[in-house]
Amino acid sequence: MDRSHTANVINVFNQTQKDYIIQFVERIDDLLEALLSREALPIEHSRCSHCNENLHAVWRCQDCSLASPMCRKCMRHTHQDSPMHKIQRWTGTHFRSAELWEVGTYIELSRSATASQSADGRPDTDIDFEMGDAANDEFSQSGSNYSQIPTADAFNNSYVRVVHTNGIHHLAMVSCRCRGPDQLPVDLVACRLLPASFHRIRTLFSAQALDYFRLCNLELKASAYQFYQLLRRLTMPMAPADVVDLYNEFRRMSRLWRWMKKLKWAGYGHNGKDPMNVGPGELANYCPACPQPGINLPDNWKEDLNRYDIVKMLRMPNLYLQSCVSTVFVADGNFKADHVRQAKPSKDVWLSEGGGMAPTREEYFAFLKIAIERLTKAPCENTFRAIMNALLASSACDITGLVGIACARHGCYAPNALVDLFKGEQQKNVDFALLKALETTRVDPDQGVMIIYDIACQYFVHLQERIGNRLPTGLKVDRAIGLFHVHAHKDECFFRYATSFIPDAAVTIGEILEPLWSELNAISPTVRTATLAHRVEVIDDSACDSNHKKMLRITKVLCRRHIEASENLANLQQYFTELSEAAGPQAVERWKTDIEDAEARRLTDPKAMDIYAAQVADRTDDQSASAVNRPRSAIEIWLEFALMIEEKQMDIRQRVRQLGREPRDPDRQQMEKLRKALAPLLTELARLQAAAGAFQSTRSDTTEQDETMEDWDNVAEGINEGDATPDPDSASAVEEESASADDNIPVERQTLCLPSNGNVGPMYDEIELALRKTQAKAHLNQLRELIAEKSFQYSDVIRAAPRKGVRTRGRAAVKDLNMRISFHCQVYSRCRARLVLLHADEATLQKFRLLKKEDIKASTAVLRPNTPGSTTLQLSWIWHSQPFWNVSYPFHHKQFLPELFSVKRVHWLRARAQTQRWREECILVRYEMQWTVRYFMHKSKTWQSAFTSDRPLTAGAAAYADRKVVMWRQLALISDKSFKNTNVHYESPL
Repeated sequence: MDRSHTANVINVFNQTQKDYIIQFVERIDDLLEALLSREALPIEHSRCSHCNENLHAVWRCQDCSLASPMCRKCMRHTHQDSPMHKIQRWTGTHFRSAELWEVGTYIELSRSATASQSADGRPDTDIDFEMGDAANDEFSQSGSNYSQIPTADAFNNSYVRVVHTNGIHHLAMVSCRCRGPDQLPVDLVACRLLPASFHRIRTLFSAQALDYFRLCNLELKASAYQFYQLLRRLTMPMAPADVVDLYNEFRRMSRLWRWMKKLKWAGYGHNGKDPMNVGPGELANYCPACPQPGINLPDNWKEDLNRYDIVKMLRMPNLYLQSCVSTVFVADGNFKADHVRQAKPSKDVWLSEGGGMAPTREEYFAFLKIAIERLTKAPCENTFRAIMNALLASSACDITGLVGIACARHGCYAPNALVDLFKGEQQKNVDFALLKALETTRVDPDQGVMIIYDIACQYFVHLQERIGNRLPTGLKVDRAIGLFHVHAHKDECFFRYATSFIPDAAVTIGEILEPLWSELNAISPTVRTATLAHRVEVIDDSACDSNHKKMLRITKVLCRRHIEASENLANLQQYFTELSEAAGPQAVERWKTDIEDAEARRLTDPKAMDIYAAQVADRTDDQSASAVNRPRSAIEIWLEFALMIEEKQMDIRQRVRQLGREPRDPDRQQMEKLRKALAPLLTELARLQAAAGAFQSTRSDTTEQDETMEDWDNVAEGINEGDATPDPDSASAVEEESASADDNIPVERQTLCLPSNGNVGPMYDEIELALRKTQAKAHLNQLRELIAEKSFQYSDVIRAAPRKGVRTRGRAAVKDLNMRISFHCQVYSRCRARLVLLHADEATLQKFRLLKKEDIKASTAVLRPNTPGSTTLQLSWIWHSQPFWNVSYPFHHKQFLPELFSVKRVHWLRARAQTQRWREECILVRYEMQWTVRYFMHKSKTWQSAFTSDRPLTAGAAAYADRKVVMWRQLALISDKSFKNTNVHYESPL
């Protein structure tokens, strides 16, 4: 091979997208000429090459690949089995749009069981026309003229409209009438054509069009109206408004086709059950990788429970915790999927009610009538209730949203657990969804269940009082909060409910419903004004399709999780061993005893998990701690909500400044989304302020609000390292756009009514001062936790990671931590400035000092005593601001100062927690692989049982059942092979 050829080959592999585009640009003239060549009739094709009659070839098909012009007879014969193709006719000067009825093509229906010839004995009409005046009759038409479409052919066969994927066609329908008119709809369905009615049939919908619309609705989020408008444009591109309006018929038929498909998939053509009386969740599939007794667990799973018990393998054998076969659910509400109240509610037909993800209305309403709703005294309750009230839809909606339950590890909706909300997200709505999820997923009391819910700290307070008598006897219910929402809670909720610290939770984020909601929210607006029955069917179909796609991807997901878990476990195990050796056996033994005792008491005493914190609550604050449990006054609720909104304003301003001069469109949209979310909270704040009897007196300047914020925009990116960040003097383009609006102050810059802002009377100073102390203390705690987490992430992931990809994700995690540290620094600095304005005493100001950048530096030297400089390390005042856990310190060395000792303890506990979560993940993924294969085999056996039932099967039903048996078995074999190749510890259940 010569060098020039080798260079060309190398150059081809090095080409970029720009190079490929330039190739087209350089030859655009030739390409346009080739494109236009299709517009004329080639001279060599002027006569039909498909027959020997030497007729003019004036007809051409647009849907056939590489189609050549042909005569009328050949066009009719070649398209007798493709009557919905779009064709064109040569007029002598150009091609015009035409339809197959013009060449004599018709729909010939065969009987539903076997094909047969038409009873009409329609002859073949082989009359063709030479080009002349008749060929130019429609020269000015862009397509067929609807007024010229005949209503019947020469044999009195009626013409029907056929809605297909490429437009609306008009064709004669030839059918067998010997068995009576009632058989005609059956024959049409057998030919994959659905009639819009059963009497005087004039409109048909092809199965291809209805299938295509369903996929467009699921993947492109297209509504029925949008899709039908597309069909009108495809039918008559230059006059779409002239196409007949079949929108109502199309919407009705899409509902019926979706219903028929679900019944077919669920085996209702085989089992003899009543399609109008389906069982709960029978038309839906659940997660193949979640443990389900009777489906994918072995028959003796209760007898062999110790084999699956993570507790026995990891911790004390006498400590009972949830086992590997426990079910992990996640619950969440969605306020976007609302429904507008109809002026004249229609009496609709509910198809497959209760068979999918939505329950039956009768059962749901009956439960709501007798359900118990109890408020709690949880620390987070007032704040979250105010936010929820602000997010409620207007009175124009009869349904304000949805609440759903899904498996927390794989994101599959639980059947019958997707319920409507009517007055916000109430406890009774979630209670019903939970009970249905337990029922339809076959949770056994011996399994146990964990519920991850963003307000679990409130929801579980009175759970047993509300639905304890309805829960399966002996079922142990655990609770947690997802790792995203838990940071919006009070500080104490983090260690008590974060999945990172819960034994047997494995590596579960607990926020998997959020991406599911984003998919559903793109579809729910398409049925916002539809009938309630139609709305439920579309949302239900979307949720079922989501489960189907999860099932198809589950094999690759589990293989990827196993590889990731194995790598992280090896990495963390080494790091945890190093920490244990550095701390010494005495400290490790004490910490191990403390944490195991805390985990044993966690379910009955969540406060025991506060051992993970960098320090305990200040013992001098017993009075303020007890005050948390007392009822709050209207003034306190108002001021506390105002401080929460102030933090949200600072968060938006920080994000806006980080965008820089040239923000991307998605960033702009995200900022607008955050502003829209904040606007109703300001309205709620005004209501709370009025309820407190506070009135705004003066208006203060807002420019000083950012003075302390910009100082914290340059938080170091690494450990004792700094990276370039946006220049705080360079205003963001989004910020400038907001500031330039006339008389329109952005919501994040609106001054709140607060005593420290000087726009409300001084009688509220003492109350705000107390709240500011709590706020400053909370953000100092957050800073300590984040700084400790930052050094832990940097030491563990970035420096010891086995692969570049893991190191990259580690740096991304550190970058996110820096953003959060910057935010808490900004809020604390502003809070500290407000303490001065509120005339806090010297003791308070000494406790909450002025924060500097050197105070928030993280360092790995604290974790490694052999590192040079670790013995002389001095921690910032933020680590001395509160007392630490009461433990015995070996004070023979500076490295064991109480502050340093506490930091080491925190890191050891967190390293232990992460190591155990990844070890649990390795074990759990191995069993999920087995459960997935068992699930597929269970489905295969279910379809196989159709052949052994007493009900005789038709030839079509038998063929479909056999296809399903093979399909599910193939999925099992493919998964089993992949798992064997990925996991050496995998034990095949086949």
